[in-house]
Amino acid sequence: MAEEKKDKDPKSLYHWDDDSGEVEEEVKTPKKKSKKVARREAKEKAKRRKKEKIKELQKTRITKKGKIWIAIGSSLLAVIVVLALMFFYFGIGFDLTKKLVVFDGMKVTQKEVDVYIDFLESQNPGAMPPKDDPQYEILETNIMDSIIVLKVLRKYGDENEISVTDAEVDEEISAVISNYPSEEDFEKDLADRDISRSFLREQISDQLLRDKIFKSITEDVKVSEEEAKEYYEENKETLFKIPEQKKVSHILIKFNVPEGETINDEVKKEAMQKIEDIEKKLNEGEDFAELAKEYSEDELSAENEGEIGFISEGQTVPEFEEAVFDLEVGEVSPIVETYYGYHIIKVLEEKDPYIESFDDVRETIEDYLTNEKQVNLWQDFVYSLLDDVEIEYKTDLKGNLLEDLSVPRGSTDQ
Repeated sequence: MAEEKKDKDPKSLYHWDDDSGEVEEEVKTPKKKSKKVARREAKEKAKRRKKEKIKELQKTRITKKGKIWIAIGSSLLAVIVVLALMFFYFGIGFDLTKKLVVFDGMKVTQKEVDVYIDFLESQNPGAMPPKDDPQYEILETNIMDSIIVLKVLRKYGDENEISVTDAEVDEEISAVISNYPSEEDFEKDLADRDISRSFLREQISDQLLRDKIFKSITEDVKVSEEEAKEYYEENKETLFKIPEQKKVSHILIKFNVPEGETINDEVKKEAMQKIEDIEKKLNEGEDFAELAKEYSEDELSAENEGEIGFISEGQTVPEFEEAVFDLEVGEVSPIVETYYGYHIIKVLEEKDPYIESFDDVRETIEDYLTNEKQVNLWQDFVYSLLDDVEIEYKTDLKGNLLEDLSVPRGSTDQ
């Protein structure tokens, strides 16, 4: 029983040479063996053969397993190599980015949207809503729809031989650089704003393309004299009616508030002393214009003897406006307090309300109506391109283009 237990001991499977010395010694012994000894030796020999067989089986099993995995690995590698060559040769690529929308053989990925999100965040981090804010999803949606429109316009440009050259982009970038003291300052500003040259070039190129397509679509837009006159008659009592105006001059003594502090009694007392001294000079007969030029702390108007031009109701702070429209031409106000300081105001001239003539506003009307026509035509054009595109949103992030396309052009519900 002890021998049988020993045979079943798992550890013995790994002790291949435990009994080899004893067996060899017995093989070399020429003594006659008893039956008992012979049976024991036979048993030991059988046990050893069993161990050796197990050992060989283990070796064989490991070898076969290794060969199988090598074969599998080689096959997979071969398949990968073949596929890679096929994808390379036929121009097929793997897209590991998340598709948000597919349309007309094109797509918008999450990565593309994130590029614009990152750009906006780098320009004004404090203005970006957090990701769990509904406004963030609205921002993503607007960017996604804008990219769709941009790609549709690019395709239109390709199909109609409207393109932007590198030279045109270079010219635009040179114009931008000319606004800086040097190109080094320009490059530093790009770095500070975390804008790459390639991103800038792409945005300029896209803008130039839009401008070219816009021009090609809207260049024939015209506004007739009849249209301009009709618009004038419909709006002259509202848009072209000029209210009462008064030409004003003033003397200002500012509240001299130290940095980091607020207006206090001491600051006001100091300013009041100065304005009262000026008022005294006026009452003694000194010239308003000369006093404004010498003492007013509104440097811009002081250079013009205190004149700030014609104003109408709603153009200035209430306290100043009320004082102005209580005065007749030639009158001077008492001291007036506003947020800026203390004023003394004089009305130099006044104009009664009147309606501008058609000739005076014709150019303005024509520019406005032309722009309105162009915008409407452009909108109709873009939607006509989108009408021919089957847009399929692939995630929960749904754009507005499908909804907009369902609204007839010219509807007030757009």
